Amino acid sequence: TYKEDLKYRDFGRTLVDFERQLSGSDISLIYYAGHGIEIDKQNYLIPIDAELRSPEDTKFETVTLDDAIAASLSTNKLSMVLIDACRDNPFVANMDVKTRSVGRGLSIVDVEKGNVNQIISFAASSGEVAEDGSGQNSPYASAIIDLLDEPNLEIGKMFRLVRDRVTEATGGKQKPVVNQDLSGEDIFLVVE
Repeated sequence: TYKEDLKYRDFGRTLVDFERQLSGSDISLIYYAGHGIEIDKQNYLIPIDAELRSPEDTKFETVTLDDAIAASLSTNKLSMVLIDACRDNPFVANMDVKTRSVGRGLSIVDVEKGNVNQIISFAASSGEVAEDGSGQNSPYASAIIDLLDEPNLEIGKMFRLVRDRVTEATGGKQKPVVNQDLSGEDIFLVVE
């Protein structure tokens, strides 16, 4: 499913539809490119129509990263949530902020321990800016696209290579972060 420039209502419906479609699947993948914000240790993904004037607005104007992660877990083998968003907070200047509850950007989240292998990957470390790149895709997206259909590449190794390629492409300015809970079984997206 490909969606672009989602408004709040469409964003939520897209996640619900995606979760329903996962029934019986082995692998789920959510790739989000856009803005994110962290408030009171909760991560929010920002729809294009969000109006954020105060931290309280996030409850009614955004989608929680937790909801996206929960939707992706409705699969049988591997859940991947990839967040290509700046890890700084571009909304702070426009918000009426009187507390330190508003973070610099999305915070690292833990994977849920369970029956499904899980990977949560962020394009940049905390406080770093995820670069747009000079081409059609960001350095993070380019690295993922190049490696996603690589035959016989184990999934854990794939994300280590993504980190290396993004770090090299950005001259060390951007380093992706991966949090995972993978079993000892090798997982391949493409086998030859």
